[in-house]
Amino acid sequence: MSLDIDTQTIRRLRDALIEGGRLQQSPGVGEQHVSERLQASIDRVSPFAETMCLTMLADGSSMESEREAIIGALLLLTDGILEAGILDSMLAGYEISAAEQGVEFRLQTIGAKLCANRQDREIAFTLAAAVAVADNHVAEQELSLIESIAEWYGVSLKRCRNILQRIE
Repeated sequence: MSLDIDTQTIRRLRDALIEGGRLQQSPGVGEQHVSERLQASIDRVSPFAETMCLTMLADGSSMESEREAIIGALLLLTDGILEAGILDSMLAGYEISAAEQGVEFRLQTIGAKLCANRQDREIAFTLAAAVAVADNHVAEQELSLIESIAEWYGVSLKRCRNILQRIE
């Protein structure tokens, strides 16, 4: 599979996510009790967040712009309910899971969670592409991971190309 993820659509999404990630300045939450609404938000965005985190880690370096894109996406998806401490904790947990279980296993696990919902699979794919482009350079490892994401999440090559070229 050969995809050109560095498209105008993905660059616009990347820019919006990075800008949204820069606006987030709330303090950490420490050991406070997590409300049901907050937990529901975490559970809902977890597959997207982990997919984006795996993309950020794919080339062996975590750029600030990639992290800002992830933070921006999560703030957008949760209407700003997640605070910095929670977001940092989520990302750290995903990094540990990837190191312990391997990226392919994590993709398979996330894909199983998303398999019933085509829109969720496509959102995860699209957000991963935006994170890959966040540092203005798509490394070969990132492109390979994006292709694996499409495969594990059940997004066809034709649909991937359509998503990447869509201009709204």
